[in-house]
Amino acid sequence: MEFLHTNKKKIETESKKTVYLRGACVGGWMNMENFINGYPGTEISLREHMKKRLGEERGTCFFDEMLSNFLAEKDIAFIKSTGASCVRLALNYRHFEDDENPYVYKEKGFRMLREIVDICDRNNIYVIFDMHAIQGWQNTHWHSDNDRSISLFWTDACYQNRYYALMQEIAERFKDCGTVAGYELFNEPSSSCRSGDYPFNMYENFTSDYQRFNRVVRTAVEKIREVDKRHIIFIEGDSYGHNFAGLEEPFDDNLVYSSHDYIVSSFGPGEYPGHYDELHNDRIEKSCYWDYEQQIRHIRETEGWQFSEKYQVPLWVGEFGSQYCTGKKDNAYRLASMDDQLKAMNQLGLHWTTWTYKDCGTMGWVTVDPESEYLRKVAPVQKMKGLLAAENFTAWRGECPGKEFTQKFTEYIMSLLTETPKYSFGTFQKCVNYTLLTGFSAGVLQPEYAAVFEKCSCGDLAGIMKSFAFENCIINQPFIDILKKRLIQ
Repeated sequence: MEFLHTNKKKIETESKKTVYLRGACVGGWMNMENFINGYPGTEISLREHMKKRLGEERGTCFFDEMLSNFLAEKDIAFIKSTGASCVRLALNYRHFEDDENPYVYKEKGFRMLREIVDICDRNNIYVIFDMHAIQGWQNTHWHSDNDRSISLFWTDACYQNRYYALMQEIAERFKDCGTVAGYELFNEPSSSCRSGDYPFNMYENFTSDYQRFNRVVRTAVEKIREVDKRHIIFIEGDSYGHNFAGLEEPFDDNLVYSSHDYIVSSFGPGEYPGHYDELHNDRIEKSCYWDYEQQIRHIRETEGWQFSEKYQVPLWVGEFGSQYCTGKKDNAYRLASMDDQLKAMNQLGLHWTTWTYKDCGTMGWVTVDPESEYLRKVAPVQKMKGLLAAENFTAWRGECPGKEFTQKFTEYIMSLLTETPKYSFGTFQKCVNYTLLTGFSAGVLQPEYAAVFEKCSCGDLAGIMKSFAFENCIINQPFIDILKKRLIQ
């Protein structure tokens, strides 16, 4: 495949053909996530629990079988059949380097990645490497495989140097591969929350450390360019892809800028078009009436769009999506919102990848069958997760006993503090939820999950994990119909 290069706001092949990078993110493969793969907590601690409970051999077998079934040739061929031009692969540094053995790179991880890149090449579909979990954690949340909810990357030269070296290693191995569209430096960076999420440093009280952010970004680009001068480098805005106002102006001739955009009407219940109340997701989404015109207004108001317009560089919305887990009637509204969002992005000439390709019934292009052996086995743990709201991404609007408890706990804490007038209740409770529900509660559910598989042999595990194979999954056909319509525009 031809290498890609930017030309003002366009992306072009070497033969000057305009390309729109539009397709799917693949989370849950080389960076697992709780709602995608159907487990509680973070991947690193889950791996520890599984190997402790099952032993080294069966613990390794568990994850190898899950991942080999999760993404394979049939998946890539299906994505290509929709008209998609790219996949964004979420990567965890732990597949390539161990914390106890830094700067020594693991061939098993690179083989996995190369095999999928080769499959994408055969299917004529570009690949974006998304550094979803990096050394020291670029944000405080579970999706960066962060089980302690602190972010040390931005203030620790040791973590930064390991990160730069790994990026050079990846670039060295793929520098001659045109199938790779480029390297996304990091997913959802958050430069100012070293000690975790608190009401004094999150949401309305978050302030980007642009000096530090720009220094790290420039150094990363320079390190990659020492070995690879041809590939695009994707730079995501700070604060989970939203803050661009203080970003350094473009300093390389092959940069694409990335934003994330989980809009309020993507999460039910609620009619669309219609009015939606304020929502705390990865930022505060203000309440207002949402329809197609609001979709257009919203994009134009984002700092990512304004940065792209000011400097005439491509803007890629690397993550967004609706959730289809609030009932058949409500799903129709989520699909309508998603259709309008895609239409608006196309109207404004944006590149985009939806989150996510495959999961356990939340927002995937395809989903694991709820009657599959895997989901039937983990159903009791999934139920406990729901009661505790221990899975943040699927618990934004839903009520449950876990959040009822944190509401009372938040009220009590705020009644004691003299600084309370500086905090909103929604932000305070959200921070409490991250610590008590997404963190602690999810962590204590991991032994429960591991126990489900304790008596399984490697052969048993191989059979169970076929639940993730494309041929055994359910295609979200109404969503696919919308995607096919928007991918050909």
